[in-house]
Formats: sequence, structure tokens, C-alpha cells
Amino acid sequence: MNCDADPVPLVIRQPERGYRFSVDPVLLAGFAAPHCRGDVLDLGTGCGVLLLLLSRLAATMRLGVGVEIQESLCAFAEGNFRENGLDRRLLAVNADFRGEVSVVPAAAFGLVVANPPFGAVGRGRPNPHPGKEAARHEVYCTLSELFSAAVRRLAPVGHFALVYPHDRLSDILSCARREGMRSVTLRRVHARKGATPSRVLVLMSRGEGEVPIEMPPLFLHEGDGKYCPEVESVCRLFRSGSQSATG
Repeated sequence: MNCDADPVPLVIRQPERGYRFSVDPVLLAGFAAPHCRGDVLDLGTGCGVLLLLLSRLAATMRLGVGVEIQESLCAFAEGNFRENGLDRRLLAVNADFRGEVSVVPAAAFGLVVANPPFGAVGRGRPNPHPGKEAARHEVYCTLSELFSAAVRRLAPVGHFALVYPHDRLSDILSCARREGMRSVTLRRVHARKGATPSRVLVLMSRGEGEVPIEMPPLFLHEGDGKYCPEVESVCRLFRSGSQSATG
């Protein structure tokens, strides 16, 4: 991650109850930013955190479009874009990206990103709050459907980047093969040195073959429990400006 912090922190408003963004979009923003050129599509944008971070990390991003099926979260994303003065550069769309979305044309985006729910429905303990359940389990979209939606919108030489649990890496690679994609770059994320990887960051493009480039592992926490400098540099973009709202 390479971050030149803006002196004015991003304001990120999110529901006080229900969905709350985690460190995953922070990881994905730093990983995807070097490949962020032209127009970017965020599938399942939530309250717009990932696009907000990319707007600061990638000066070459022209337009960012975030599609969110939950109307309440889409309203937060729209408000966040507006409050940060980015509503001409970032657009929030309330829609189901599995179907046709008028403002999201096919083969138009140089980068598609996603921080999707990772638990299969029926596995693990369901969350009684609908927003949290949708953020953690594949309530609205399966991994296979996500890949299908991403490939349809991806430009011929574009990239698809996502963050996912490490133990589902084989599912990612399987979906990629079915959609005629290959893994270009891969990075494993560990809570700390000595721990098994918990997340994996994957960059994909169209095509077959070739062994992906594996980046050095990312260790989230240092000995004192704080985030490593690489992650902390991205967090500083919003830390003092992040707020909750009743909802």
C-alpha cells in the first residue's frame, strides 16, 4: 500500500446498529489501488468505504460506481460521497448487480472490486440483525454469481480484485476458471507473524495459465497489537472522520 495522506480525513458515516465496515476494505483498497485506472466498479459497496479510500489512494481513478442492493446502506454511501465532495466522481446505485443495471454497462470498467459476504447460507450461526447477516453470509449473492457479474462488466484488459477468507481460496480459483479468468497476483494476510493466514487478496484478469505472482505476506498487527504501518497509513485517511449514525 502506498498512501499519501490527505490533510482532511474522510468522513465515513455508517449505521450505529447493523452493518459496520471492517478492516477488509482497507486491505483491498491498498492492494487494488495500483491497478485503479479509469472507471472502477464496486460490487456490494455498503456505505461506500472502498471507493472513498480508492479516491484518495489512486489519482488515476476517473469515476467510481458502487452498486448496493440494500437501500439503507446505499443511502449512506450516497451521503458519504456527497459529504466528502466526491459526488461528481463517485456514484452510489441501489440495485441488484446480478441483473442488468442501466448505469453499469457491460465491458466498461478497468477495475472491478468486491469485499463480499463469505459465509454460505445455512453455515454457522445466523445473525438476528438482517444487515449484519447480509454482510456476513451470501444472502443476496453467491460467490459464483459475484464472479459472473464482475466478468460481464469488466473491460477486455481489466482486472477483478477481491478480499476473501483464506480457507476459501480454492473456491475463488474455481470460480475464476469457470469464468475464463486467471489469478495474476495473490497476497496472504495474517493477523500477526506465526499465525495462519486469515484473508487472501486476489487480483484476476481474463485468460488462462501462468502461475500468479505471490506478494510478501501482510501481517496486520505488530508486537504491540497496533496495525502495521502499511495498514495504518490507509486507516489514517478516515480515522478521525469516521462516524456512526442512528439506523
